Order: sequence, then structure tokens, then C-alpha cells
Amino acid sequence: MNITELSIRRPVTTVMLFVSMVVIGLIAAFRLPLEAQPEATAPFFFVQLPYAGSTPEEVERNLVRPVEEAIATMPGIKSINANASADGGGVFVQFSDWGRDIAIASSEARERIDAIRDQLPDDFRRYFVRRWSTGDQEAVSLRLTSKEDLTARGELIERSLKRRLERLPGVARVEVEGVPVQEVLIAIDPDRLTANGVGLDELVQRLQSSNFSVSAGQITDDGRRLRIQPKGELNDVQELRDLPVSARGVRLADIADVTLQPQRMNYVRQVDGRPAVGVDIYKERAANLVDLSRAVQAEIEALKDDPAMRGIAIDVTDDQGQQVVSSLVALAEAGAIGLALSIVVLWFFLRHWPSVLMVSTAIPICFIMTLGFMYFAGITLNVLSMMGLLLAVGMLVDNAVVVVESIYQEREKYPGQPRLASIVGTRHVAIALSAGTLCHCIVFLPMMFGEKNMLTIYLTQLAVTISVSLLASWLVAISLIPMLSARMQTPPAVKSPFISRLQVRYARLLRWTLEHRGWSVAGIVLITALSIIPMKLTKGDEGDGEDPGEIAIFYQWQGSYSKEEMGKEVAKVEAYLEANRKRFRIERVYTRYSEQGWAFTQVDADVDTPEATKKIEEDIRKEMPKSARANLGIGRQGGMGGEQKNIQFSLVGDSTQTLKELAEDIIPILSRGKHLRDVRVDMGDANSELSVHVNRERAAAYGFSAKQVADFVGMALRGSSLRDFHRDQIEVPVNVRFAGSEHYGAEDLQSFTVRTPDGRQVPLLAMVDVETKASSTTIQRMNRQTTLKVEASLASGSTMPDAQKEIEDTLKSIDFPPGYAYTFEGGGFGINIDMNQQMLRNVGIALIMMFIVMAAVFESLLFPLAIMSGVLFSVFGVYWLFWLTGTSFNIMAFIGILVLMGVVVNNGIVMIEHINNLRRRGMPRTEALVEGSRERLRPIMMTMGTAILAMVPIALSDTQIAGEGPPYYPMARAIAGGLAFSTVVSLLFLPTIYALLDDLRAGSGRLVQRARERRPGGLRMRRKPA
Repeated sequence: MNITELSIRRPVTTVMLFVSMVVIGLIAAFRLPLEAQPEATAPFFFVQLPYAGSTPEEVERNLVRPVEEAIATMPGIKSINANASADGGGVFVQFSDWGRDIAIASSEARERIDAIRDQLPDDFRRYFVRRWSTGDQEAVSLRLTSKEDLTARGELIERSLKRRLERLPGVARVEVEGVPVQEVLIAIDPDRLTANGVGLDELVQRLQSSNFSVSAGQITDDGRRLRIQPKGELNDVQELRDLPVSARGVRLADIADVTLQPQRMNYVRQVDGRPAVGVDIYKERAANLVDLSRAVQAEIEALKDDPAMRGIAIDVTDDQGQQVVSSLVALAEAGAIGLALSIVVLWFFLRHWPSVLMVSTAIPICFIMTLGFMYFAGITLNVLSMMGLLLAVGMLVDNAVVVVESIYQEREKYPGQPRLASIVGTRHVAIALSAGTLCHCIVFLPMMFGEKNMLTIYLTQLAVTISVSLLASWLVAISLIPMLSARMQTPPAVKSPFISRLQVRYARLLRWTLEHRGWSVAGIVLITALSIIPMKLTKGDEGDGEDPGEIAIFYQWQGSYSKEEMGKEVAKVEAYLEANRKRFRIERVYTRYSEQGWAFTQVDADVDTPEATKKIEEDIRKEMPKSARANLGIGRQGGMGGEQKNIQFSLVGDSTQTLKELAEDIIPILSRGKHLRDVRVDMGDANSELSVHVNRERAAAYGFSAKQVADFVGMALRGSSLRDFHRDQIEVPVNVRFAGSEHYGAEDLQSFTVRTPDGRQVPLLAMVDVETKASSTTIQRMNRQTTLKVEASLASGSTMPDAQKEIEDTLKSIDFPPGYAYTFEGGGFGINIDMNQQMLRNVGIALIMMFIVMAAVFESLLFPLAIMSGVLFSVFGVYWLFWLTGTSFNIMAFIGILVLMGVVVNNGIVMIEHINNLRRRGMPRTEALVEGSRERLRPIMMTMGTAILAMVPIALSDTQIAGEGPPYYPMARAIAGGLAFSTVVSLLFLPTIYALLDDLRAGSGRLVQRARERRPGGLRMRRKPA
């Protein structure tokens, strides 16, 4: 007894089983956490090496390279990227294995770095090893603006805003940027230092040993073990002022001003020309994103009524919870419209409301069962899993439609036996349904179990939801639908005049194509040849996944400038934008710049399409003010912490100078190309540095080592950091530097003296040689080689593949010295191309796996080829629609093709299996082809109609993933266009292809048979003479 017979014999049990699954699914659905994206931990970590007041060369030599060498021998490393700047360095380590435990890897990295601490500079204090997961992104971002200077209101923001937000349930931490942190500054007066006879070396030693807390072991007292901890920590600024710094009783206050004050900020962030403060709110791992978003919104409303916050505007710039809700609502609306359109299609063909409702019931039942599975499998309801449910809307009724159609056809043979008709009708299509559903699920196996990366982790969510919902629809089709059909009347549309006329005309046309196979083959060849046109003309990825309303302007500085000087150049650009605010449809202008050398201005424009954005970009580029201090262009300059959206490639070698010379040859050629704009080298900004070389002989003559003199110079110019000062349980950094040291020049070194071991005062300049030379603000490295990144923006109307080809053609024409090369690793379009290539491999693997399943079902290696031809026609249809609508072919289109393959193969299996069943009953091949195709015309048109119309709402919308990712419409258009084209072409030519392959099989069988007959005969003929 199979599932169908059991469900018909025990209808109450069947109904209760599905009711139970629906109830459990509903309960689980309300408990599903809402997330922007699935939780995933990437196999990499980042070592942050803060070392302020240095030079890029020093950071690279003394910090970055030793750390690289220590980490490089860890097993399984895929790549190591590093950078060095004047404020420190960073090492980014990526592993090949996505299953690697990054927590353990990070711990091992810490052990290796700790083992080489003696090789790092003595004043290097601490480093950080950071991991990343999707849950580490900010949940809500706020921007504070005011007519007053917010940088002076740090304590108010800390007390009235930050602490209140941190107390909200689900908030892990709150970070504030744009207000200075407090520091204890010891500003040494050189004249007072010299007048009191205190040497620089003596002062440093005194200060470093003045604030301490160590462990001194344990002692026994009356049988009790007591820990000893000598403390010399300073708890008050006045204690620091009264600190003796020489044997003659000189106090620190006698030679320096000791104050608790805000640190000087070396960066600026502003909105529409006014200073702005950024507040990023991070959620706890287990917190519900939507609940957190609502709590933050409610707190913001309460803060607006707080008198302390009067005059401060709070804008929500990014709300992941709101984006998730809006994206899910948009998908739900599209799904509801698609469901309604699908019901209309079913009614048009069935004209029997009980049958329509019976088939449509499969959609909510399968939805709820899938939601229940997601809860128990630990899958969250996010934009990707919701997208899988949306794609499944038009496919969930496919199995039910095929079963209902087969049952009603059997009812014509058994008019008085509805139970028998239900059993026989379901049995005839059971194998085809099982194979089709299996093929549909197999499509996603390469993503789920193949090469693991962020793309496959994300798409696995989509694959699981589609696969589970299709398996649920298969269960509904072979159990619930036959049980209900056995208790319903035959719908009148089985004998509908319209359907009958359509089937008669189709059968007549099909018979003609089978009788004139030459013309049919010519038609197939013509369609294939013509389809090459849209395949060639369809645009590739244009890199328009970002928000179309955002336009970025970069500044590449020609020297090192203070933030005040940088602000003058930024003000010119902002004034130009303000003067053209209406023309460029500007809503907001957001600028950030730093003395570390990076700066950008982001323009938020009121536009909805990438084409409109490109036009505004070109207009801004043409009339943008020129600057003698910076090169300006459209795009983002690397290294500023913003999301990278430009095209990038890297020149790799050993010498920075040689790489610069190569870049000078390459950039003019690329700039003349038609696909790239604003081509530039990302090596930071042009800078100059004061190079101080210690004269070892002179230093030794005064009794100092070279390292001691270098420490003196560092203290004089950069200052030094001491142990943190504790104030109200908050750690406050303590920094020592000379008053006005940020404005020092080479001549100021003459005023610094140090005390020799014999008590003499020696000018510091007597032991060093000073020169000024050019430098850059950033040094970049890749796999322990120096790199130079070249960046560019995409020209209007150009695509990523166009840009890649143009760059590759240029680079191939360059004669690279030995040991020098180029790479697209980590570059802007390289990521998209890698994803497209991986999706192409997944499509190929899926086709092979589907062929294996179909070969097993049909016991033939040729019949699956007939069905696979439908996949080819569907791809043609995708390109035809993309070309006609101007849609770019990107990663979302590949996802659509994967889903499309399952639908096309499912229809083909049902059709071919029915034709084979008719032939097994003794019907001639031509008659079986005509009759089988005619009988399957209506269910194929129903499944095609429901699937296409379910995609129409989202194909016409511009809804994006999570509100800011790639749009959904390329995926929906790929499914709709491919399915419509392949269905029409397959209905016309699939029987012809079947007949041709059947003739080929029969002909090859006859040849094999003849060969077998000749071989034994030949042997007998040779044996006779013997």
C-alpha cells in the first residue's frame, strides 16, 4: 500500500496529520527570529597594530613585517594582506577552509605575536585580534547634528544618549564617533625643563615608573594565604602634578602643564557643512533585530523630549531592523499578488472553484510547513530565506496541478469510480513527480555542499527553503490532493470548448512538425542562431548593486595638510554642490576627512535608478572645482573605512619605487580608455617626512647607544604614552609630549638636551642628522610583498566585464620586470566575476546531476538529452528578455537560472514520462507523441502561467535585498522570460527532438545487433575448413 492509497483509505488520519503539521508550523513561525541576513562567521581575522606618531616605513619595518612572519606559518592560510600608516598597521589573514574555528585561530595568532614581543618597539603598548561575523555589523546607525559645535559636548552625549541606549535590552555596545575622548596631557615646556636641569631621558624614566600596579606573590598570616599587590597608581591629576621628577625636588608641575582635557581630533565628519556625530548601536547575538530597532526608535522619540538634548537633531541613517521589515513586507506583497494571479490562472483553466481552492491550498500549507522546518533547523527568517519562499510561490502548485489533471483524465475512463481514478491517476504521474521534485532540489546541491564561501552560505538559505517547500508540495500532491479529489466532482473545464479547440489545434501543428522534421530541425537551428544576438548584446554586471542614490567624491591629497587646510578644499566642493542642489536633486551632503590622508564626500540624491545616478555623476565630474592640493574624482579612495565600490587591481613586487614607475606608465593608458573614469593610484596621499638618522659614533662619544638617542627623538617629537589613569572607574589615557609639538619643525630639535652619564647637558641635535624627503601616507602589502593598488570608477554605460577586458589588455601589453606582476585579488569587479564563475560551475554540476537522475528514471541516456534541450531554450529566453528590457546579467540572474532549470526539467519529465507510458500501452510513437503532448498541454500551461505570474510583481519592482543590496528583478525576469520562451519552444519542438533521439537509439541498437550477429557467424565460417 503506497502513500496515495493510505491517504484515500484513511482521510481523517491524513487531514489530522496535515492539521498537526500546520499548527506546529504556525507556532514555530511566530517564534522565528527576524534577521537582516543569516549568521555567518568568515574565515579570517584582522590584527590591529596601533602605533601613533610614527611613519609608514617605520610601522612596516618594526611592526607589520615581524607580525607577518610570525603568523605566516599558520596552516591553511589563503592570503595575508597588510597595511602600514603613520598611526599604525594592520594584518588581514584569510584562511582557505570555511569550516575553520576562527576563535582558535585568533588565539594561536595571539600566542605567536606574544612570542615576538621582544622584537617589537618598546613603546608599542597593545594590539587587537578581531574576528568578524555578520552579527558584528551595526544594527542601527544614528547621526547627530546641531547648529552648535557638538565636538565640545562629548560628556552630554555620553551621559544623555550613549548610556541610555546601552541600557536597552538586546544592545551589546554603543560606539560614538565625532567627539573627542578625555586624556591626561602632560605638556612639557622645553625652557622650564632646561632651566630646572632635568634631562629628557631622566624625565621619561621617572614618569614610566611612577604609575604602576604589580603582583608580589602571597604570604601566610595566621594560617591564611594573603595576596600581595604593591600599588603605585595615581588616582588624581593633582598627584601627578606633585610627582617629583628629579633628586633636587623638582615637581612635574614645575616643568609641565598637567591637564585633563579632550584629545585633539585629527578628523572631521559633517553633514551639510555642520559638524556631525555618529552613533553606532550593535546588538547582542541572540537579540531580535526588529525588537531592538523598535526599542531604539522609541528611545529616540523619548530623547527628543529631553531638555538636555534640545537643539540636537537625531537622524537614523541606517536601521537594519527597519530595512528587514520593509524588505519582507515588499516580498510578502509581491508574493500575495503573485498568489492571487496564480489563482486566476488556475480558475481560467479549471473553471471549478472547489478544484482551484484544493490546488491553491497547497501554497499556504507548504509555506507553513517550511516555516516550521526553518525553526527546528535553526534557520532565521531573513531576506534570503524569504526570497526562497517567494520564488516557491509559483512552483508549489505545479505538482498538485499535474496530479489533479491526471486524476480528472482517469475519471473520464472510470466515471463512477472516483477513488480508483484518484489512485490510478496519481500512480501514472508519481514517478515523474518524484523525479521532477528531486531534480528541482538537486539544482541547489552544489551550493549547499560544494565550495563554501559567503555566497554559498547565503544561497544555502534560499536553497533550503525552496527545497523543503517543494518536498512539502510533493507530499501534498501524492496524499492530500488525491484524497480530496476522490470526494469532488469532475470539473466542467475538462470538456471545455476553449481547451478542446486549443488542444486540437496544438495536436494538428505538432503532427505537422513530426511529419516535416526537416523544417522542425531548421526551426531549432534558426532559433539557436538568432538567440546568439541577445547573448552578445545583453549587458554584463554594471556594478549597480549599491544604493542608486549615493554618489561618492574622493580627494587624493598632494601633500600632508592639517584638517583646517583640508577643510578649505572640502568647503569649495560643498559650496559647488550647494549651489547646484536642485539641479543634482541633492537631499544631503555628508563629508568625512582626516589628517591621516583620506577624505570623501557622499552625496545623497533623490534618484531611483542607476542610469539617473550615472548622469548626475557625469555632470558633477565635468564642473567640479579644481584644487591645487588634491586630485578630485567620483568614487571612493581606499583606506577610509567606507564600503569599497570601485574597480581595483594591484601591482605586486618588492620595490615601491619600481611599482610607482609601472603605475605611471599604466595610468595614462587606462585613462584614455572608454570604460574607466578617474583612474588613480591608491597609495595614500603625497606626503613629506623628517628623516632623523642617529650618528652612532657621536652618540657613543657622549655615552649613549643609538637606540637611546632614537628614544629621545621619539619622545621629543611624538611624545610617549604612559600607564592609563583611572578616573571614576574609566581608563583615561596619559600622554606626554612637548607643548606645541604638533607644530615643531627641524629647527626645534636644537632646543632639546639630554643628560649624559657624567652629568653634562648635550644638545640632541649633536647626535643626529636630519633631512626632509618625500613619502606616502600608506604602504600596502599582499602575501608579504609590497603592492600598489590602482583604482578607477566605471564609465557610464560600461559593464564590469568590459572594464576587466580593457584592464587586462593594457596590462598584458606592459613589460613587467622579473618578480613584478598584477592581480585582481580583492579588487572591486574581481569579486563579482569570481561569484559569476562559481555560479556557472554550479549550473554545470547541477546539469550533470539532473542528467544522472533522468537517465535512471527513463533507463536511457538519450531521452534526458531531449529534456535538457528545454534548459538550453530557457537560457535563450533569459537573454531575449534581458536584451529587450535592458536588464544587466549579474549574480541574481544566475540564481534565477538555477530555479528556472528545476521548473523546466520538471515540465519535461512529466511530458516525456507520459509519452513513454502511452507507448508502453502499445500506442505508436507518433500517436503517443501527439496524444501525450496534447494531454499535457493544459497542466504545462497552468504551471507555466502560475510560475510566471508569481514573478511578475517583483520583476516590475525595484525592491533590493535588505533595502540596500542587489535588486531582485533580474532573478524574477530570468525565471519569467526563460520559462515562457522554453515552454513555447519545447511544446513545439520537444516531440521532434524526442523522435530524432529515439531514431538514433533504434539505429545504434540495430548496428550493435548486426555487429553481434556477424561476429559469431564469422567465427563459424573460419572453423569449417578446420
